[in-house]
Amino acid sequence: MAYDAVAFCPGHITGIFEVCPDEDPHKMGSRGVGMCISLGVHTGVVVTKSDATSVDVRIGGQPSEAPVTRRAIENLRIERDVHIDVNSEVQLPVSQGFGMSGAGALSSVIAVNEALGLGLPRDEVVRAAHKAEVECMTGLGDVLPQSIGGLVVRTEPGAAPHGEFQRFERESDVVLCVVGSPLSTRDVLTDEAIVARISKIGRQYVNTFLNEASLDNFLHLSLEFARESELIPEAVEEAVENCKEFGTASMSMLGNSVFAVGEAENLRYRLLDFGKTFVCPIDNEGARLVSPTPGE
Repeated sequence: MAYDAVAFCPGHITGIFEVCPDEDPHKMGSRGVGMCISLGVHTGVVVTKSDATSVDVRIGGQPSEAPVTRRAIENLRIERDVHIDVNSEVQLPVSQGFGMSGAGALSSVIAVNEALGLGLPRDEVVRAAHKAEVECMTGLGDVLPQSIGGLVVRTEPGAAPHGEFQRFERESDVVLCVVGSPLSTRDVLTDEAIVARISKIGRQYVNTFLNEASLDNFLHLSLEFARESELIPEAVEEAVENCKEFGTASMSMLGNSVFAVGEAENLRYRLLDFGKTFVCPIDNEGARLVSPTPGE
């Protein structure tokens, strides 16, 4: 298919976070630390004339409700009658702490903005995806770092102009392993007792990380946070322990999954017994157009 625009958004792994509620979805989000990875979501968009504005979303060629992506496109407030076909190719499992819902939403609105020639500023496009994630309760802090890439500390919650961050470029391969069944982010974020415990601990760890913003410290503090917050399942803990000889591992928030940095091939071998594995570098570019003209 000849798309009118194609965009890519990297995945994002959060290791530490603090929930920051607000009635305004643009201000709501999280403080935290995470890194972008080169596996994510490619989205192609085709726009045709129509009697009314409508959107069809497919994932891997199959029709999908894709509520976050749909909401993000709605948030663009398109004021013309067009039909928008959206097709996303998702490279990692969903609901496993890899930021796939945010990546799908952000890659979609970047492509739609280009295909329709809306000319919306980058911050406005990112806000549309962030608002959709918050409204759908699928994430609180993936979209902003996904828009810029690298190792990102979210020092203030929300999207621009409210969200604030520090960004660091880091070079490393990351090993991922899906250990168990998907986790529901909504279930965690709507449990007041869990949120209160996470936020108290997360606030401390974010501040501690800022004293030494290294990749090794990120892994180390992420594991301490996962344990102290009581979020880490037994199977994930076992997989993490199995990585000690060749590197450092922790739990991807929020998923039954592990991310590890060190001797990549040995780490992947160690994790094979626990589930499907992936190896990819850190993405330092962030979400971007990859085919801005039809037919490419």
